[in-house]
Amino acid sequence: MFFLSENSSANDCSFKRRKTILSKSILIFLLVFCALGEWKLEADETKVQARKTSKHEMGFHPYTQEGYFQAWNYSFTDDQTWIFATFIVSNLGPGTKNCGVSLVVYDKQNGTQFSTREYSKDELKAENGNLELEIYDSSVYKGEGGPEIKMITDTAELVISYKTGWSKAVSLSGGKIHLPEKDSFVQADMAFSSVPAKGYLVLNGNRMELNGRGGMEHLLTNYEVYKYSRRWELYRSINSAGERLFAGGFIGNENFPEEEIRTVSALDPSGKMLFSAKVLKSEVLESETEPFSGYHLPIKEKFYLDESGSCSLTVSRKHTIGQIYVLSNISAVLRFFVRLFFTKPYQLYYITDSKLDCAQVPEGNLPKDKNFRGIFSYYLINP
Repeated sequence: MFFLSENSSANDCSFKRRKTILSKSILIFLLVFCALGEWKLEADETKVQARKTSKHEMGFHPYTQEGYFQAWNYSFTDDQTWIFATFIVSNLGPGTKNCGVSLVVYDKQNGTQFSTREYSKDELKAENGNLELEIYDSSVYKGEGGPEIKMITDTAELVISYKTGWSKAVSLSGGKIHLPEKDSFVQADMAFSSVPAKGYLVLNGNRMELNGRGGMEHLLTNYEVYKYSRRWELYRSINSAGERLFAGGFIGNENFPEEEIRTVSALDPSGKMLFSAKVLKSEVLESETEPFSGYHLPIKEKFYLDESGSCSLTVSRKHTIGQIYVLSNISAVLRFFVRLFFTKPYQLYYITDSKLDCAQVPEGNLPKDKNFRGIFSYYLINP
């Protein structure tokens, strides 16, 4: 089940602004790192490696380029319900900064519901370097135990409080990856994952208390990602010892032929980096034509983390917890314009298991438990 909601402010926007925000909403969950070229990376850029990052680095940083967009994706799960709530600011398309919110809710009885709201720059309140922001009546602010979010759409109201600090934040891209296109870059961060989260969701008039775990991912770029990538991926997971493992990256299109950029990193329960590695090669062990999207995707895949092939991560996706066709429920005219940029935009979410098979990682230390479980996200742009 899908729905798309718009407020009165959005209805007053020009057609160009509506096209801008929709293009933006297609991208708002692309919260992984990438690199870009015309299309070859410089030698030092091939040493992409995750590292620790700061609250300021993930804060609001506007840029003037047309391709600029910045997104903060907050998530929640209690094993019955999965929620992805995204705040975004963008320069995509004509005009100045646009902003908006997007809410994805999946539960086992009702499937996926998708709602967005769109706003002008006048309804954004944010300061450079700060994570706190307001977009009309939705907000991110500092609570007693950590960040708190409030998101309101025409059919939903969401409030979540996260119990966490920022000491466990990781830059998946190792900071800004500078791209060959002049003055362009991309950056992706994992602020926190699998931390205690409480709140409530009012959806279609029904209130649901939330008590589970959640996380936040951040993406900042000043260049349009659809110009060089087919799909983006993000995996955030945890093991029995409370250690966290992240993997992320993208698969290139014809402008980035036969190339992929991915990293794998792990943290101990205190937030100390255990190891970080670039995926040197991947091998699809099992695949399918995914029935909802029609994309051919891996079911089981192995990531090699060293030259000898003696250290690898095998990722096996299990069952779906959300699926969105972004072009659903929009007008034929608007769909035509979006298709100029995105042929088949989908978002797919899976419960996924993984196993680290290494006697020793290339640099750093192995986790105590090599088996992880978490959420794997596909952000499909073009076949």
